[in-house]
Amino acid sequence: MADFSILSLFNTFVPKDKGVRRLAIGVVYGAHPRQRYDVYAPIRVRTRLPLLVFFYGGGWSEGEKKNYVWMGYALAAIGYIVIVPDYRLVPEVLYPDFLKDCACAVRHAVSQAKDYGADASRLALIGHSAGAYNAAMLTLDPSYLGDKKISALVGVSGPYDFYPFDVKASRDTFSAWPRPAETQPISYARKVSTSVLLLQSTADTVVGIHNAVNLQTRLKATGTDVQLKLYDHLSHQDMAAVFSGPFRRKSIIRSDVAAFLTDRV
Repeated sequence: MADFSILSLFNTFVPKDKGVRRLAIGVVYGAHPRQRYDVYAPIRVRTRLPLLVFFYGGGWSEGEKKNYVWMGYALAAIGYIVIVPDYRLVPEVLYPDFLKDCACAVRHAVSQAKDYGADASRLALIGHSAGAYNAAMLTLDPSYLGDKKISALVGVSGPYDFYPFDVKASRDTFSAWPRPAETQPISYARKVSTSVLLLQSTADTVVGIHNAVNLQTRLKATGTDVQLKLYDHLSHQDMAAVFSGPFRRKSIIRSDVAAFLTDRV
């Protein structure tokens, strides 16, 4: 499993984007203590902005929104109202309960969008690693948010096609489910109105490149608007780290995401 503690250190040591504020902390979307989200917004914006929900990674067993304040700032600075939720983790819950939490967070954020200065009709999801899995499942499996229009999905280094379960994180999270194909985002590949951007490093040793390649191939065959962008020399953690100010010179990933979302949300 990747060492996500490296990313959590960014809150302490990495300067945050200017012109952004944390609009709300710990908004309650459910009864469990982890069913909370934070809201980030650009300062001095007079028009309603698109709503962008970011799901962090951590192998479905670790992660806290308080460790991704830097990401909230980095994404809001592009011009979005950004939601960063916590969700219940393994081993307290298994698949699909953490996905239900993520869906509840999105629904709650959409219902409160006006209070945050967001336009709920312009909704996008983005995630890194296990968070990209969560975002992809919410987009492709209509049982979660089938009644919501998701304008765009951005998956960063996500696992989408990883059965048989060959690492501890996937075994712990999914092996108890009796129908393993149902746990795989690629099983739900269909023509969707959502525009999809999949980002993957050829040097990633945590999530294999086949995940993004296979999902892009399957979605493209259905006629979905999907793009795959590959990057060299970036580790699994780097793919998230380059969203932060000091590391942006290492890759154009954040600029690629900004351009993609601007054209589609």
